[in-house]
Amino acid sequence: MRAEFRGFAATPDQEGRRLDRVLRGLYADVPLAAIMRKIRKGEVRVNGRKSEGACRLVSGDVVGVPWGEPEIRRPIPAAASSRGARGIGGLKTLLRDDGVWFVDKPAGLLSQPDKSTNDSVITRAWAELSWDRSDFRPALIHRLDRNVSGVMAIAMNARLLRLLSELMRERGITKTYRAIVEGSPPERGEVNMPLLKDESRNIVKVDQRGRAALTRYRTLWNDGRHALVDLELVTGRPHQARVHMSSIGCPIAGDAKYGGTAAGRLLLHSYSLTFPDIQELPEILRGAVVSCEPPLEFTKINRYINE
Repeated sequence: MRAEFRGFAATPDQEGRRLDRVLRGLYADVPLAAIMRKIRKGEVRVNGRKSEGACRLVSGDVVGVPWGEPEIRRPIPAAASSRGARGIGGLKTLLRDDGVWFVDKPAGLLSQPDKSTNDSVITRAWAELSWDRSDFRPALIHRLDRNVSGVMAIAMNARLLRLLSELMRERGITKTYRAIVEGSPPERGEVNMPLLKDESRNIVKVDQRGRAALTRYRTLWNDGRHALVDLELVTGRPHQARVHMSSIGCPIAGDAKYGGTAAGRLLLHSYSLTFPDIQELPEILRGAVVSCEPPLEFTKINRYINE
């Protein structure tokens, strides 16, 4: 019996995505092996023609499938730009429009859910938006470790997600962290040491076999025992700031894994994201600096004063 074809039209948020990945997202209850088998047999068609799984969709493409029509709901209307509003679960909004949402992640909260909990920055964002579309879900353009606080960016459409993710990979977005370190670092400097991760122990170390990593730092305050520093992560390796500062004898306060003493929590904060002034970005992001001050835990170590 010939398969009954039903279809859907690719949305703007699916443009540029691979056919197999779009189908996997829309038909989560269909095993991946079954999806790939139907593609190979020509039972999945794009604009009436047999297509490979790696085919990149264009908005408006009609995709015929043998599983029925996915439930694709209308986009949620864009919210008005807002600053300083608090969302579900205590997430603080730093800046938001219909394309991107910047939040201040609290320490102790995962960026994305893991096997132990579904609570995370992104799941709280979906809940606050009541997001129920199946063609796209808002996504983080970068991650922070659980115990790191500060600025995170959430892309609200697929085009901006692709653009911001590419800029992040190509180092077009400047990431600045603020940390309290132990010891007395120089006024300025950089640490250019390759890093190698031991996946089994979740530990990173300086090792010539590792990946290139560069951190630039500037000391803002120093009492001889502790210092407040700004860290520019030119590369984005796991635990980079923590390992690099430890390697010069100035571990981050609260970082017991890499030589820091107890301070209640890891005193590392994503302070700002600086965007290039390019036409491809929406006007709200061109040359913009989105930042947020560290939480109160930082004031318990020193008399931090804003510049």
